[in-house]
Amino acid sequence: MELGESEREAIRGLFGGLERDVPVLLELGPEASPVSVLAGGRELDFGAETQSLLEQIASLSDRVTLTVSETDDPGPWPRTTIAERLVYQGLPWGYELSTLVYAIAEAGREATSLSDSSLAALAALERDISLEVFVTPT
Repeated sequence: MELGESEREAIRGLFGGLERDVPVLLELGPEASPVSVLAGGRELDFGAETQSLLEQIASLSDRVTLTVSETDDPGPWPRTTIAERLVYQGLPWGYELSTLVYAIAEAGREATSLSDSSLAALAALERDISLEVFVTPT
């Protein structure tokens, strides 16, 4: 998938406000549970599509760096890690692409955009938590 000029301009504008560098790691390997999706009469390679999208996104800011790592071990690939904290598994298409772009923008901020009440609620947690969000194509 190629980003359109309007999409590239919107991302450039968003990334223009990055206050710090954002490392993005893409991990590729054989999928533990391969899924075949036909798009326009062709089978999609989720890893290659994700790499192409992330290369396009990273090229829009000097503050976003992409590292690609490959393994021979089967797993939930592709896996994208933003700023060593946020992990996205799968191909970021549609709304998921905008979520990924905004996650990069958030990771590039010096201060969080969370409200004071959200920060207070998080501070009140008694232990660390992991949050998983699942998205399925419709």
